[in-house]
Amino acid sequence: MKEVIAMHGWAGDSNQWSNWEKIFRCSGWEWQNAERGYKAISPHTPKWNHNSNQVELKRVAICHSLGSHLIDKQVLRSATHVVLINSFSRFIPSGKEHRHIQMALKKMMTAINTPNEAAMLRKFHVKAYKPNGIDIESLEENLHHISDSGRLRLKNDLTRLINSDSLPIGLNSCVEVLIVNSEEDFILPNQTKVKLTEDLTKHLEVLPKKINLQEEGHYITKIKNIKKIKQWVESSHAKNMVEPS
Repeated sequence: MKEVIAMHGWAGDSNQWSNWEKIFRCSGWEWQNAERGYKAISPHTPKWNHNSNQVELKRVAICHSLGSHLIDKQVLRSATHVVLINSFSRFIPSGKEHRHIQMALKKMMTAINTPNEAAMLRKFHVKAYKPNGIDIESLEENLHHISDSGRLRLKNDLTRLINSDSLPIGLNSCVEVLIVNSEEDFILPNQTKVKLTEDLTKHLEVLPKKINLQEEGHYITKIKNIKKIKQWVESSHAKNMVEPS
């Protein structure tokens, strides 16, 4: 059996996985989406369907950005494979960019539940999708469906992002990990990416693998790249597509 649980990141929702789900299901994968419920979709915390320890069983947690810190820790603990897409252990780097990024995040925080909220979220999503485009009409519609409870989760999760300083709780040392970094990510600083690789290398029994994707931003949108990631989780080697970190 092979199954996926996917967790979106801050200010996202489970709709971002629609193409991923279609591609994986066509190859016989079971797929579930976790959902924080910032917008019109209700919060949802799925569990693995198959919990035995058979050798052929694959439980793959796919996490985007803050999603690795938002996913249920029991789900993460029981995963056989983890895919970290433009993710992090510590978001705010300790170097010269520290103050600038911290101030920008605090400005985003103060915009929540104010007349500036929609403009802030619009700017964030456009930046997160660069260099690829985004459906502005759908985005604008979603921005009108944020509930009071969704705003509270946005604030709490942004606080979690600001305070992040270690690997996600529940990440097993024996799990196989793939780091996916976009070369044109306008959200994650390079130092943050380096820190994640360093922390994983210290924590894991097996070195993490890494893919660097060209012409992709913070969100992964290209079908060929989704298929490349699927290829890794379906193979224990995939030496032709990944390099040791």
